[in-house]
Amino acid sequence: MQDETKYDYRADPVLAEALAYWQSKRAGRSMPARRDIDPIEIPKLLPHIELVQIMPDGRSRYRVVGTTLVNAFGRDYTRNYADELFDGPRGETIVAQHRTVCIAAQPIFTRSRYLTEKRTDLIANRLSLPLSDNDLDVNMILAVLTLQYGYAPIAGEWGAAHFTAADVEIVPPL
Repeated sequence: MQDETKYDYRADPVLAEALAYWQSKRAGRSMPARRDIDPIEIPKLLPHIELVQIMPDGRSRYRVVGTTLVNAFGRDYTRNYADELFDGPRGETIVAQHRTVCIAAQPIFTRSRYLTEKRTDLIANRLSLPLSDNDLDVNMILAVLTLQYGYAPIAGEWGAAHFTAADVEIVPPL
């Protein structure tokens, strides 16, 4: 079994490609805009993405959820608000991660362990990449996830998630 606490997101082929693509779309700005992201340019990433819209009131709404994620988590949460989808620690953590991306206005990497609704125990490696129409305020997040399976089951309810503060890392400036 792999070490659950350490993960090199830059060595992950999907996450590394996503970070390189985001970087290439910055074009001298601190972050690209949604209009800069062209799905035709990233077909291998599409099954792994979440496109999250940050609403004017600060709430986050899933606009696109890739098929790999829908299959892994057992449902499509497109068009839903994060704070309505998830209860307890999972919901609080997801909302906090979205806020962290908005405040930092730079990518963050998170690693979370889930017991999914499909009764699957997995670890999600998530790179959250900020997007901004005005290069100041984050109004969307392009999240790209890779999943690792095969961990021994942990106690808890299905659909729950287990997080620690060490699971969040702000990506250093590129």
